[in-house]
Amino acid sequence: MVKVSIVKKAMDVILYILSILILLVIVLYLFRLIFDLKDIVMQFPPTSKTMSRAVEEVLNLFVLIEFFRGAMSYFDFDRIKLSYITDAAIVFVLREVMISTFYHRLDFKMAIAYSVVMLSIIVLRTLTIIYTPDKEKPKKFKN
Repeated sequence: MVKVSIVKKAMDVILYILSILILLVIVLYLFRLIFDLKDIVMQFPPTSKTMSRAVEEVLNLFVLIEFFRGAMSYFDFDRIKLSYITDAAIVFVLREVMISTFYHRLDFKMAIAYSVVMLSIIVLRTLTIIYTPDKEKPKKFKN
């Protein structure tokens, strides 16, 4: 019984450190995005290069936020929720589709491949909603 407690505490520490690192990366990305937007505003009208970089940075920020939500779900539910992981995957694939479309690099084969991947992830996400474990409510923190 003691070994399980040590492993659980080690996992908590590792995920806590990971959460702090992800949050730090999100804050740094946000500062970088603010400086990029400042450059876009200063050189109005913006070039396509600066606009595309800003779009990519905003989409990257969304992916990082989804990963952070997934890491934080462990502390709320005492497990990694598959629904948060699939949400992050959906956001990531949508990011790739949007960037490929923005740069006009989305050919027919890649569009089909992205569609198959997206459909698979959506089916997985739907299954996580239908077949959720009994432990659905977040645990209560003791004061």
